[in-house]
Amino acid sequence: MAGAPIPINEAQRQLQVTQLCRLDTTPDEVFEHIVSMVAEYFQAPIALISIVDEQRQWFTARVGLLAQETPRQDSFCAYAILANEPFQVLDATQDVRFQNNPLVTGEPGIRFYAGMPLVTPEGLGLGSLCIIDTQPRRAMTPQELSMLEHFAKLTMARILTLRRTNFIDASTGLLNRSRLEDDVARAASTSQSNVLVVADVIGPTLLNDIIKVLGHSFAQALMLRMKQTLQAQLPDPCGLYCISPSRFAFLIPDGPSGELTQLYERIIAAFDAPVQCNSIPIKTQIGLGVLPLHSGVLEQDWLRLAITSADVARDRGIGWSPYESRLDAVQQRAFTLLSGLAEALHGDGQLRLVYQPRISLNDGRCTSVEALLRWDHPTLGAIGPAEFIPLAEKTALIRELSLWVAEQAVMQTAAWQRQGARFKVAINVSASDLDSSAFANRLIELLNSQRLDPTSLEVEFTESALMRNPGEVSHQLQRLRSLGVEVAIDDFGTGYSNWTYLRDLPASTVKLDQSFIRNLSDDEKDRRLVRTIIDLAKRLELRVVAEGIETQAICELVAQWGCDEGQGYHIARPMAPELLLGWAAQNALTAQGSAG
Repeated sequence: MAGAPIPINEAQRQLQVTQLCRLDTTPDEVFEHIVSMVAEYFQAPIALISIVDEQRQWFTARVGLLAQETPRQDSFCAYAILANEPFQVLDATQDVRFQNNPLVTGEPGIRFYAGMPLVTPEGLGLGSLCIIDTQPRRAMTPQELSMLEHFAKLTMARILTLRRTNFIDASTGLLNRSRLEDDVARAASTSQSNVLVVADVIGPTLLNDIIKVLGHSFAQALMLRMKQTLQAQLPDPCGLYCISPSRFAFLIPDGPSGELTQLYERIIAAFDAPVQCNSIPIKTQIGLGVLPLHSGVLEQDWLRLAITSADVARDRGIGWSPYESRLDAVQQRAFTLLSGLAEALHGDGQLRLVYQPRISLNDGRCTSVEALLRWDHPTLGAIGPAEFIPLAEKTALIRELSLWVAEQAVMQTAAWQRQGARFKVAINVSASDLDSSAFANRLIELLNSQRLDPTSLEVEFTESALMRNPGEVSHQLQRLRSLGVEVAIDDFGTGYSNWTYLRDLPASTVKLDQSFIRNLSDDEKDRRLVRTIIDLAKRLELRVVAEGIETQAICELVAQWGCDEGQGYHIARPMAPELLLGWAAQNALTAQGSAG
């Protein structure tokens, strides 16, 4: 049985089916009400909303039928879409077109069928709203046909509404992410090989800044201009999707790599010049992520893979980038670490502090210890702070992390002092910790609750903290300094190194970055730089600490140049708190012996 003839406008009709009709099986309440009303009004055991696709008909809503789809060649509705008028079969067993149809000879045993085509505004039939009976019936009256037509128009109106609400991005008028997912699923069922391209047209930080300065309406207008710029480069009939506030996507048939590369380069070139929006030029940096949609990729979270590639292309400034599993693994690890860090902060035993001693270069005694964070991940093992701290600094987790370190370090300092220790404990703070009063307030509370002398504590911050909000940073540091808390500038020499800050800030110490100290034996330029910094710091009456001392020769050299204190593996490695007092006692004996 060949089934119904193919409409002469089948290609256009299929395009409308693709654009208007959902593929997923999520029930729609309005469709369900329509088929229930139709079944009740016409006293029919079966009522369906059927969409006729290329090889099948599938039901967006149904009453009295278990099947979700049937082959197109068996479909009665495939006949209904041939004309914009009702299609009736009074007794299928007596109709030569259907008497051998498996839906007639088998389940559900169709005898009577009446279908009203679901016609688009362009006059194309998507499928039909139909009633089915397992018994023959008379022809429907004009009033009954009129009611069936009203129900069909109501169904078509709902299809168009769903397209607007489910498939259209309201801000751009483009097809949205849900539509992309449906279209990729549809394409995967064919033999056509496609490439998904995600265009990350503007970084989220820049977009957020634009909204704050120029407003949300300007940001929307800017995205519309970018949409137009991108659309102008795409070949017909390539559709464009908006998948996030700053990302677009399109599907293109796979082809010669040279032709596709030319397309990507053409798109990138179109964004070389600033995008003009309301007479304001906005310079953007586009990144294209390119993902061939073969079977192995479709089994994964393919959209995430394409977005990852686009982010990589934009962040690295390379224009476009194919998907690379290596780079994706790096991003996945970063996400895993951030997710695990949030759990570790509220869990037990993953995070711990170790302490690295700092000694006086004059007499060798331990003057302070620096609290250093360590993370023992339950599955990934030991994670170094150089990997997870920069990740945390990009999120609100850094505030929680700094508070956790402060709480643990203050309690440990109080415990050591009860055992007779007299060295200071230094903790590291981030730029976000000093942007408001919250961290300083909590630190003061901890000192009071532990009855700890504030002079027993030192806070270390890097110069990057100053650049964000120097006035507020200075104010918060002044609050702590006025209580007696020592203030040190860490990694000095690698950042902005503005000596005006050193003059104006309540800092008591500068710590020379270890990258300078480690090269002193071989690099004359570093020697001159370190001696200059030491000399200027001493003129400002600042204590100078050399980090990264790894040999006795360097230890003696920086001491000779005027460094007050030293820290590094030559002196002591970071150690667990239970080992520190023993080390300090042994170090005191060694220092006394050297002095004697």
